[in-house]
Amino acid sequence: MSFSLADLAHNPALGELARLADQLGRRVWLCGGTLRDLLLERRPPDLDLAVDRNALELGRRLARLLDGALVPLKPELDCCRVVAAGVELDLTGLRAADLAHDLAARDFTINALALDLRHLGRRPPEIIDPTGGLADLAAGRLRAAGPGVLRQDPLRVLRAFRFMATHAMEPEAELWGRLAAAGPGLFRMPAERIRTEWHKLMAGPRAGDAVAAMDRAGCLTRLVPALAAGRGADQNPFHHLDVLGHNLACLAAVDSIAADPAAHLGPLAGEAAAYLADPGDRALLATAALLHDLGKPATRRATGPGWATFYNHDVLGASLAAAAVKRLGFSRAETRRVEFLVREHMRPFHLMGAWRRGQLGDRALRRLVVAHHRHLVGVLVLAMADTMAGRGPQRPADAEELLLKLYLRVVELRDRELAARLAAAPLINGRELMEALGLEPGREVGRLLGAVREAQLDGQVHNRGQALAWARRLHAGG
Repeated sequence: MSFSLADLAHNPALGELARLADQLGRRVWLCGGTLRDLLLERRPPDLDLAVDRNALELGRRLARLLDGALVPLKPELDCCRVVAAGVELDLTGLRAADLAHDLAARDFTINALALDLRHLGRRPPEIIDPTGGLADLAAGRLRAAGPGVLRQDPLRVLRAFRFMATHAMEPEAELWGRLAAAGPGLFRMPAERIRTEWHKLMAGPRAGDAVAAMDRAGCLTRLVPALAAGRGADQNPFHHLDVLGHNLACLAAVDSIAADPAAHLGPLAGEAAAYLADPGDRALLATAALLHDLGKPATRRATGPGWATFYNHDVLGASLAAAAVKRLGFSRAETRRVEFLVREHMRPFHLMGAWRRGQLGDRALRRLVVAHHRHLVGVLVLAMADTMAGRGPQRPADAEELLLKLYLRVVELRDRELAARLAAAPLINGRELMEALGLEPGREVGRLLGAVREAQLDGQVHNRGQALAWARRLHAGG
């Protein structure tokens, strides 16, 4: 659903802000990304406003007036957030002598736009545009607002690629060289700032195109050095690209699946679309797609002309991926998710092999459901993207069809036989297990809990006593 400036004209919080600013003799402007998105008829996540002076004081008064909350963001920069009347207003004092110089010091021309809050309801809107941002926005062109803005804040290099992913902006010819020149400065950026931009980029509908452009500009392997080992690392006739090219193609395939789930996932499209609609899930899955074969260069073993094996590349790759995303500032939970997706990305293909040999039983499918649980559909999307990204001459022609059939069988089993059991609470928890068996926290506890849960789903244990006895036997057997 579109959202425009007209939708804000009668916003009560903005109306009160305009009246209060007028009483105090202040000037307030809608600006930056907020105005950019409104002009594109997108709903902005919050409302960015520039204040000619004393933004913190104005925010404090507005919060009291609206019975809202004041959140000082960067008091030293005269910046605060007012949460009231169902909206978030970010107020920031000008960072230059006047509005025109403040706008010219921003990152890109499409963000160097402003609208006087007093003129919000006027048609057409009177946009203040000192750098030509309106024309660039209409043309889908990304251009730096000034000559030194990338050097002043190298994170803007990553932000440029984010706008490629989220807004389909194309850098002007001159900007490419400036991005490459400023790219080394990304090393100086705090990891938490990199993480924020990375997540926004990877949740964008054109993340694959943007990351490929980042690689062409020489910026990708500065952020993720582990990817560099895949450049020129040949694979086997199942693939048509080297390892790095395949990783990039896998990310692009995630974009294709997200754009049209029904075309790729048939009856599972709805479940996949819901999963990918969450920006956090989408960003982590896309990151895992980019990193899923990090372990291949180190595990490559040539077995003949044009042939190589990569045994256990998923295990090594999971460890490398975890280190890579920690470098990008990911949280522990986010790191574990990416590590899990990379480690599990080969399991569907092992099951497909067993199916082709007529050796696939329900027990293996139950184990898949237990291991993947909420992220079952995420692993499916990753596996499908991995398959789509491999176009070598010996790739099975029915690979995508068979993968989908496999998951339809898995989901049918989950929904028919396991739904009630999955909804039931585990029979024992980690604390109970450690106390009963005298164990310390560690991998053995996780292994035993997983095995007991699997036995519960198989109907082999039904109560706490049976679960503890099962775990005790497994532990004694090693």
